[in-house]
Amino acid sequence: LQKYSYATSIRSTPKSPQCPTCGAAFQTENSGAPGYLNEQKWRQMNQANVVKGLPEIEGTSESGSTEIPGLVNAKARKVSSNNANMLSDEEYKSIVSNIDDPELQAVFSGEKISGFVDPNDMQTGEPKVYSESEQGAKIDSFDTLLAARVRRRAEQGRDRIICQRCYSLKHYSRVDRPWKEDVVSDPRVLRFLQHKPSVMIVVVCDLFDIPGSLIPHLGDIIGARHPVVLVANKADLLPKDYHEQRLLMWFKRFAKSLELNIQAIHLVSALKNLGVRELAADLTTRRRPGQNIYMVGRANVGKSELINALLRISIGGSAHKVLASHVPGTTMGLSGIPLRRFVKALVPSSGAQSHDRQAYLYDTPGVFSNKSIISYLTNEELKLAVCRKRMKPFSFILGLDQSLMLGGLGRIDLVEGPSRIFVTIYSTIRPHFTRIKRADDLIQRMQAGEKTILQPPVGDAERLKWFPRQELALEHEFEGLHKQHATIDVVFAGIGWVAINGLFPRAKIQVFSPFGTGVCVRPPMMPYEFKQVSPHMSSQRKTPS
Repeated sequence: LQKYSYATSIRSTPKSPQCPTCGAAFQTENSGAPGYLNEQKWRQMNQANVVKGLPEIEGTSESGSTEIPGLVNAKARKVSSNNANMLSDEEYKSIVSNIDDPELQAVFSGEKISGFVDPNDMQTGEPKVYSESEQGAKIDSFDTLLAARVRRRAEQGRDRIICQRCYSLKHYSRVDRPWKEDVVSDPRVLRFLQHKPSVMIVVVCDLFDIPGSLIPHLGDIIGARHPVVLVANKADLLPKDYHEQRLLMWFKRFAKSLELNIQAIHLVSALKNLGVRELAADLTTRRRPGQNIYMVGRANVGKSELINALLRISIGGSAHKVLASHVPGTTMGLSGIPLRRFVKALVPSSGAQSHDRQAYLYDTPGVFSNKSIISYLTNEELKLAVCRKRMKPFSFILGLDQSLMLGGLGRIDLVEGPSRIFVTIYSTIRPHFTRIKRADDLIQRMQAGEKTILQPPVGDAERLKWFPRQELALEHEFEGLHKQHATIDVVFAGIGWVAINGLFPRAKIQVFSPFGTGVCVRPPMMPYEFKQVSPHMSSQRKTPS
């Protein structure tokens, strides 16, 4: 189902070194795959392991040594002090006698010089001679100081070695190969949690993608006995005037389908730190001593960002942040962070107690849904389709025999019913309104490789030809219950939804999506957001003939 072996990453003995930001096992073979390190970084990682007393990792390049330069010099001095092949007394005296400068000759011969003070012995003015045991003690002290420095920098989260993929995502917000090659799509990889005796589960979902970001029947996979705290993330993407209690009651309807032992539900924004302190306080209260915490959820719901939010409110925790990005499947393996890093957030300000010193908070790989529409998008198209800032809903009129098109990713046709209905759009993709026949023509032209107003997809003719053709996903008949309140939401998984408003006895819509997947109808999430029809937008121009 996926190339990445999740079972290997959590059961290998001894544990393979992992990237601290994505959890992928380090490797040197495939430069495009997660966990890749070049030769220089691989040697640097082994050097750190040598200082920490860990075994050297197999697979080190033969072209370079893994020794730390400071330790190499110290070892060389230590060996030279015990080397039996050093100069004899006669040879040393012969070399000193050939020195032309009489003062230097006197210094190397050990004679006292009037007015000369040896810096090694400032009080007596006599040169200090170290025995072999004293020299060895100085070298051992140097090794100890160097090792302590490396350990201290590691404790502080400095000099962390990350894989090439994480470096590209962190600094350039891109990956060097199609992102879908690395995602985990089978939820059964989470079955190992059934065998954990005592853990706390934090299930994270995306408020912008309900119910698509929920894993159906999750209780059958991870076990229904574990206490679960359900977190609805990305509240910062919703309009400012949303009603929190009403939204919480609406969300509880979908939580029942998970079949979990839900103890609490929180609405948060990990990116903006909204509701994170309340979540941390609740986790601290509910967690038993020594109990591990596991973050579980779909890909791209914000699990890693939520961990970073908890670290941001901790003392000294920011240096240990994991990688979070807009690319689904950023976390590639089971990545654990000791709870002692979460001082003041999950453990007391005085530090972790004895029973919590071996407890961890684990970030698990997100389980990607193959029904999500964004699965057909490239890295560049993701930036156009995925909502990353606060959304401002727009309301428009959709007339009979007209189509509402969200790029090449979604389409709603009003085929029967009143002369017009009102639609409120919650998506970052600019809508396009046209007649149904012209909408069919646009799709055909895009399939032929011709550039159109529909974006995404974007790219050359080959990309447009390859993009999945829109197919009928569902037909739905419904009654409009209020002139200014939404009746239903039509959800396009991963890219947003459209709320339909109006007072009418009957209407029939047809909904299209790539391969006819990723579409559903639900009760309105925000039924009172419709206020008035939005003004004309630049993308609402006539379709080119």
